[in-house]
Amino acid sequence: MSEKEFFSIKEVADMLELKPYILRYWEKEFAILKPKRNRVGRRYYSRKDIEVIRLIKSTLYTQGFTISGAKKKLATLTEGPEQLSLPLKKQEKTFKEIKEELLKIKDLFNRSSVR
Repeated sequence: MSEKEFFSIKEVADMLELKPYILRYWEKEFAILKPKRNRVGRRYYSRKDIEVIRLIKSTLYTQGFTISGAKKKLATLTEGPEQLSLPLKKQEKTFKEIKEELLKIKDLFNRSSVR
């Protein structure tokens, strides 16, 4: 890789032997992949973005994961935006379970303070 800090979508596609439309699709599917954009709206990928793309490519093409499976695997490997892309229903269920546990703990504290 050259000493450049940012790379165009064509440069990244050529470097990683992918088509630009695949990179655009992965950007929509994987929240962790967020290239910078200039004023005109063109994407510019950092070295970190390129490493993320390599990881996605390896997960999909070498390890044979589906898009859905790759999202789950990458969520376990990374922290941050990717984990926020869970389906809303699953998030609501998780929040409900957390709320129920907190109410149980609150009830236990209330009972112990009454004694």
